[in-house]
Amino acid sequence: MDQRFVVLNALAIGARELASLPIPASTVSLERAVFPSKSLPGPLHAKYIRAGDVASDLVPLIMDQITKKALSSEQSAADSHPELVRERRLRIQKPTSITVVGKVTNSSSQTQRPRYSPDMRFIDVAAEFVIVPLINRFWAFLRDEQTREARTSHREGSSRYRGAGTGLILNPLVLAQLLRTLAILVNAAQNASEWLAIIAPDSLELSVTLGTRTVSHIDAIGDEGVQTAEDRQIQEASVLTSALELALVVLDGALEIDGGQILCLEHTTLVLGVGEWAGKVFGSLEKGLKVQGGGGLHEVKLSRAAAGVLLKVDELTSKWRRSMLDTR
Repeated sequence: MDQRFVVLNALAIGARELASLPIPASTVSLERAVFPSKSLPGPLHAKYIRAGDVASDLVPLIMDQITKKALSSEQSAADSHPELVRERRLRIQKPTSITVVGKVTNSSSQTQRPRYSPDMRFIDVAAEFVIVPLINRFWAFLRDEQTREARTSHREGSSRYRGAGTGLILNPLVLAQLLRTLAILVNAAQNASEWLAIIAPDSLELSVTLGTRTVSHIDAIGDEGVQTAEDRQIQEASVLTSALELALVVLDGALEIDGGQILCLEHTTLVLGVGEWAGKVFGSLEKGLKVQGGGGLHEVKLSRAAAGVLLKVDELTSKWRRSMLDTR
């Protein structure tokens, strides 16, 4: 699990650095790198190593900053000046021209001047090499894990295969971290040309699916072998919160870019489904329903994310309701 967290942290930090976005300062002290920890006794060495485990809070910290920014924006820039937003997307991070200082002898010297390629930007590689492959590989992995669980569902006890075991990707802790990392990647790639057409709908569909359905067949069936309606609605609070935060990032980005036009008109059913899902979660929390693994700070973050998604969907549908046709 620590290895998976390190990989996801590297993806999130690397994406924000390539996108020229701020990252939290390192919590590791400068003295820690030069301190001779291997010369300490065993217990002190273990205690010293555990002091650096705060890196697991890096992705949630970045996600909290993105969520607060999305919730605090009462009116996006796309609502007031959509032409300025489009111009900003076209002009962002233009490569600087290189001039040669010196005396030019003839015209041939200008043609032989070396050409410099611009630095790599995250928006150029986000869709093709990072976000879309990550989503597609996860869908394939989820299908294979559920198939393995279905093949051993008739067995009893430890003979059953369980894809959501401790340390595996479908474990709630790792799955929530994966969704938070994907939300950070989607936010960093907001100015990519493929964002509205590919990244936004694919990420939104993933968040709705993981937020409404159990990923483990064994968890849905239960120990008695009978799947009830309540079992199908059970979802871990951490996974549910991360899925709602991913949906919030996508909806806020769509509002900022084009006012949500493409997302509402081309993916109407998906947007309405997100609103219905968030409304169901928020209504259940208001009635006092306790989510598995929730309570305390998790309950506050879950309510905040559900309310934020509801507000964003209401803002989208109120603007494009007359153009959103029912295609069912």
